[in-house]
Amino acid sequence: MSDSRRIKAFKTEKRLRVALYYSFQLFVDVLIILIFIKAFSTSFNFAHDVFADSAKDVKDRSFVTVVLLPDSSAETISAALYDAGVIRNKYVMMAKIKLNEVGGKIKAGTYQLSPSMKYSEVINIITGGVSTNQEIKVPEKKDTATITDATQIHDNSDVGAGDGGAEGDDFVPEDGGDMNEGAGEAGAGEAGE
Repeated sequence: MSDSRRIKAFKTEKRLRVALYYSFQLFVDVLIILIFIKAFSTSFNFAHDVFADSAKDVKDRSFVTVVLLPDSSAETISAALYDAGVIRNKYVMMAKIKLNEVGGKIKAGTYQLSPSMKYSEVINIITGGVSTNQEIKVPEKKDTATITDATQIHDNSDVGAGDGGAEGDDFVPEDGGDMNEGAGEAGAGEAGE
């Protein structure tokens, strides 16, 4: 009987070892899959932030002061912006500085920046494209002239059309008078008839 118990115990131990081996193998496989998913997610988010223009927090309209020292590297500048809370990822900013080739254009100084600013806005400011101390004014839309506007109708008299033709024309009327006088007289003569 002791041999049959020993054989049963051996078989049970073997089954447990096999089950433990497969459980460990399954655990390792799941862990590897989770690592791949995390790596893909992280790399996708990084690439998205590098090639898309996003802000850290669009709703945060507060401003912080960031001091950039002369002769700072892209890594130092990115770290300063990250430490101030302006950008979400300092490595994304480093990549954007290198991709846009603006490393040599970044100017030392004190800047007022906000987490609601996109990466491109921050880069424009620190390269001197936009000063944060100035209000940005959007020009008003001007009315566009159409063919039927009275200001666009030209006088097609002997003197020439409008102001005498294309820019750079040296047209001189035959009688030596002013070009606009001839146009006015022709218009007045026709109106009198």
